[in-house]
Amino acid sequence: MDEFKNENINNEEETFETKFWAEEEKYQETEEAEVIDEVVMEDKPISPKKGFKGVIAASLVFCMILGTVVGFNVGKFTSNPAKGGIISETNYAENKDEKLKQIAEKAGQELSTQEIAVKAGPAVVGVLSKVQTYNFWGQTATGQSSGSGVVVSEDGYIVTNFHVIEGAMSVKVVLNSGVEYEAKVVGYDEKSDIAVLKIEEKGLTYVTFGDSSAVMVGDRAVAIGNPLGTELMGTVTQGIISAVNRTVTVEDKTMTLIQTDAAINSGNSGGALLNAYGELIGINTVKMAATGVEGLGFAIPSNHVKEIVDDVMQYGYVRGRLVIGVSGTNITERLAQYYELPVGFYVNEVIEGYGAYLAGIQPGDVIIKCDGVVTETIDDINSQRDKHKVGDVMKITVVRNGETKTLNVKLMEEVPNR
Repeated sequence: MDEFKNENINNEEETFETKFWAEEEKYQETEEAEVIDEVVMEDKPISPKKGFKGVIAASLVFCMILGTVVGFNVGKFTSNPAKGGIISETNYAENKDEKLKQIAEKAGQELSTQEIAVKAGPAVVGVLSKVQTYNFWGQTATGQSSGSGVVVSEDGYIVTNFHVIEGAMSVKVVLNSGVEYEAKVVGYDEKSDIAVLKIEEKGLTYVTFGDSSAVMVGDRAVAIGNPLGTELMGTVTQGIISAVNRTVTVEDKTMTLIQTDAAINSGNSGGALLNAYGELIGINTVKMAATGVEGLGFAIPSNHVKEIVDDVMQYGYVRGRLVIGVSGTNITERLAQYYELPVGFYVNEVIEGYGAYLAGIQPGDVIIKCDGVVTETIDDINSQRDKHKVGDVMKITVVRNGETKTLNVKLMEEVPNR
């Protein structure tokens, strides 16, 4: 994980404890976060396989880094966030106005990287989350995590990653101009790693959604975000689309992402990946880090982001997701022999109120079939489940104390905090 920066209540008095902790921070090696937070929900194995599917040989030692800075101090910079490092300070205002005129005249045409930065740069913001952690002695300490966000409406709706604001006691948004706002968390979707924030402001510059399904390998890609925190706010990097529909699995969360070699670093999470027209084609979320490995960043496709955002803004959650209502673990051949159980999905918990509970599935049951199809893993079960819609009944066959039973489970919509 990233280091935490403690905020002392009384900054005037420096105690032995604060001195010691400061020295610890200087020498402690920063650990790279490997976890995209697991959804504590149903229909997922407790001990999933970890890894990165189909991207790199298993012999490499690597980790997936979520681009969020937690209590990270990169030193003093003299850059002005309002300028974003895009155009020289002296002629910033007049150059920006001239560029905006040129951009307006080029509607529907490809833009230069500078034009993309001028057009979309002000819509990329800093997201600061106050979080609680514990210091060396186990005492409560307050830290601040820093990520990026993208303004998607002129009246202050902002998209970022869920992991940027997860566990936050409060959230602030810093505009490209340097102005700070208290932000309200409208809603989020842990599975997609998307959150929607709202600030009370009008007339904001915002990005338009591009069509991520039209993205092709080799297309130009421009990333804008805040690597290492807001002091490097508005950093623009350029590359290409390296791959599309790339399946990435980190700590039991599997996502289909756009791969790019545009530089993405800690603090870029929630920032914009843009196409040659300055349209949003992805929300930057994770990179791969390993010795000798460079240029492997990933973004959530904009079409998926828009679906999530529309639902969250309208309903507060993502509608139409099916849920059975169980959690547990896969029973492999080896485990089956050792525990004298059938191969299948072992149910550890049945969530009250959902279909499995109402149908009579119990902890200790082993699910072996769904709709008559053999299911050996949770993925097999989910594949059968996803062929249905809300309100459908799925026949689930379980083994309980050596007896086989088939139960009719009504599939319900997953509602957070049910």
